[in-house]
Amino acid sequence: MEEIAGLESLYASLPHLVCQRQCGPFCGPIKVGPGEWVRMIAAHGSVPSAESLVTKLRCPFLAGDQDCSIYAARPLICRLWGMSEAMACPHGCVPDRWMTKDETWALLNRVGVRAPRPGVPHGD
Repeated sequence: MEEIAGLESLYASLPHLVCQRQCGPFCGPIKVGPGEWVRMIAAHGSVPSAESLVTKLRCPFLAGDQDCSIYAARPLICRLWGMSEAMACPHGCVPDRWMTKDETWALLNRVGVRAPRPGVPHGD
């Protein structure tokens, strides 16, 4: 429960962004931390099928209408979309403060998503 409270606090510290919720076409396989996975499963009500996790190059929580079925419990990587200089929103959503790539990776590291090793490209 403490980990969940920590995630909520981390999410609340992110810059503010009015999301138009048009990013469904960009939802692909993502890395999430263990605590985030627990939140996502709880919000969804079940673990996605192994087939949807392995064979489809789409997020298993993306509904048929291209909308996130777990929006309130979406993981950090999804929350960072449109807030990081490295992941600007193509639909014009602009945060009240842009996060740098270093800030983005530091936050992802905090939730258990490993940042790449120095010298290894990570989508610069």
